Amino acid sequence: MRVSRRYVLLALAPSALVMLAVAIFPTLYVFTIAFQHYSLTDPLSRGFAGLDNFARLFSEPRFWQAFWRSAMFSAISLAVSLPVGIALGAFINIKLRGMGFLRAVLIVPMVLTPLVIGAVFRFMLGSGGIVDWALGLVGIEGVSFLGSSVLALPTEAFVDAWQWTPFVAIVVAAGLEAVDKPSLEAARLDGATAWQEFRHIALPQIRPLLVLVLLIRLMDSLREFDKVFIMTAGGPGTSTETLPIYLWRSAFQYYDMGYSAAVGIVMLVAISILATVVVRRFEATRGVSA
Repeated sequence: MRVSRRYVLLALAPSALVMLAVAIFPTLYVFTIAFQHYSLTDPLSRGFAGLDNFARLFSEPRFWQAFWRSAMFSAISLAVSLPVGIALGAFINIKLRGMGFLRAVLIVPMVLTPLVIGAVFRFMLGSGGIVDWALGLVGIEGVSFLGSSVLALPTEAFVDAWQWTPFVAIVVAAGLEAVDKPSLEAARLDGATAWQEFRHIALPQIRPLLVLVLLIRLMDSLREFDKVFIMTAGGPGTSTETLPIYLWRSAFQYYDMGYSAAVGIVMLVAISILATVVVRRFEATRGVSA
C-alpha cells in the first residue's frame, strides 16, 4: 500500500515539534545569549557583547584549569574502562556455566542513577566512611580520597569507570558473538593461540564497535557532572572543578548567563572536534572485511 506524502508529514509532525522544543530551540537560544552581556542579577542591562564572552573565557586561567581537569578525568576514566571492559567482554563471551547471570549482574552499575552512585561512593570514600573503617581494621591510617586535592579527581574518574566499564564489556561481548567463526577456526587449525585469535581476528572485526564505544565514553566523561557534584561539588577548593562544574558555577552561583553559554559552546565545539579526530584516526568504518 502506497503511503501519501501528506500522511508521512502529519505522522512526523509531533516528533518534529518535540525535537524543536527540547533540542533545537534551546541550542539556538544558547548561541544567542553567548554573544550578549546577560546577568540574572541585572537582567535589564542585557545587550549585545560580540565576542567579549569568548575573549574573556580564553583569557581566564580558571577556565583552562577546569579544561585540563576535564581532560584528566576523561583520560583516567577511559584508560580504566576501555581495556578492562574489553577484557571483561572477552571473558563473558566464553561459553561457561553462569555467564548469563554474570551479564545480568554487570548491568546493575549502568542502571543506577549517577546521583545514587555519587552519594554511595561519597559515603564509602569520605572521611570516616566504610573504606576508612576497613583500612583501620588492618592498621592503615584512613586515606582521605575525596578530601585530598591530589586524590579526589582520580578517585571520581575511577568511580565513573566503575559505572561504565560494564557498558564496554557488554558491547564487546555482543560484537564478539558476530565475529566470523570460519576465520577463527582456520586460525585455530594453523596453531594460533587464543590471544592471537582475539588480537588479530576478533578485534579488527569489531573495530567499528570499539570506536563507537570510545566516542560514547569520551563524550560522556567530558560532560560528567552528577557524580562529581555529589561527591565533591568541585572541591576541595577547585581541585575537581571540571568544565561542567565550572559552567554550573558561572551560571547558577555567579548568574552570568552569557559567559556560561560561551563556555557551553566551547565545550560543544571541543567535543565535536575530538569526536571527528577519533573517527578519522581510528578509521571507524573500516573493519577486517575492508
